Amino acid sequence: MAISRSVLISGGGIAGLTAALCLSKNGYRVEVFERSETYDNLGAGIQLSANALRILDELDVGRLLRLSSTSPQAIRITSAYTGGKISEVPLGADAIIRFGLPYICIHRADLHQALLTACANDPDIRINMNSVVTDCVSHPNGVSALVLKKSGMRTVRGKLFVSADGIHSKIRKEIFDAPAARHTGFEAWRAMIPAEKAPARFALEFTHLIWGRGKHAVLYPVRNGRYLNVVIVTKSRKKTDEVRKKEDPKHLKFKTFFWNSKFKILLNGASDWSVWPILETPPSKSWHNGPMVMIGDAAHGMEPYAAQGAAMAIEDAKVLADSLAEEKEISKALSNFQKTRSSRVKKIAKLARTNRQLYHMGFPFSTVRNIGMAFMSGKSLLERQAWIYDWRAKR
Repeated sequence: MAISRSVLISGGGIAGLTAALCLSKNGYRVEVFERSETYDNLGAGIQLSANALRILDELDVGRLLRLSSTSPQAIRITSAYTGGKISEVPLGADAIIRFGLPYICIHRADLHQALLTACANDPDIRINMNSVVTDCVSHPNGVSALVLKKSGMRTVRGKLFVSADGIHSKIRKEIFDAPAARHTGFEAWRAMIPAEKAPARFALEFTHLIWGRGKHAVLYPVRNGRYLNVVIVTKSRKKTDEVRKKEDPKHLKFKTFFWNSKFKILLNGASDWSVWPILETPPSKSWHNGPMVMIGDAAHGMEPYAAQGAAMAIEDAKVLADSLAEEKEISKALSNFQKTRSSRVKKIAKLARTNRQLYHMGFPFSTVRNIGMAFMSGKSLLERQAWIYDWRAKR
């Protein structure tokens, strides 16, 4: 691989694979290093709005996503206790008319597979599994990364290094001197429920945002409507950073004991629950250091309450590639990248924190919240999100 046009990427997740495709499209040759031996099916649903889909369509990935995605008619906001509708944000045809693209729901593994397929078909991208970047240094000719495999250690050289290794990134601290991710005090219970186990008359064509007191849930169909992705966010019992697989739902059932019966019946349809800690990364002064840069959750992991975490990683990948195409001096290109991205990322992270407070209000504030939301029109609620969904890369 010619060092002058080569990029090394640590992390083969959504951020890393999208960056590989965007950089390859701009003439770079890319090596991706992924620590896992194989990709598993563990994960959850992802909601993708027009700002992310525009980029994926440019990469010819959106076409593959449409094969396994669903497009909800609306986001239906519901009381956890009465089961009644509070308000509704129109999507479906309204989203297409307003933003030019649908709002889709997809399983994370399906998005990942679509990105992998596109990378496998690109001769300028090579993915190395079971490969951990343990260190990276810069020098006048670019970067040198130490990569650990079972077979031993090797040194790989390139022009640019991209840290896309997620919110648990060790490189974030070691190379960029940025603070580690912190626990927010909340955890997400996740499960996939077969659609046939949903209660009668449960509207599978919607994304459901269910508001309780001090907790909330999000439910939406994935995999062509064959499964319902369920996420219930509650305060954490223990502040661990590890995902807990096959968790006993006894504690969750206690937390949702007073919820409406249709939701309780629905939750009984899940056979396997996993618990995911909700983390965020404290702000970092700089996302880059010489010819080395962070993107996605490694740079700015945020709380999930704006449903934009994956979209921000996808946007990062596009803007990074465009910045390098516009400015040949790498350090200046990376500086331009951060300037372009930081204000938008901060604004969306702030929205996510605001939504967390809104979703988790206790009594009596939760009652005032529900009444106030019921008086807002669906079109006005959709328009409040327009600044997110309307975003387009400059190039």
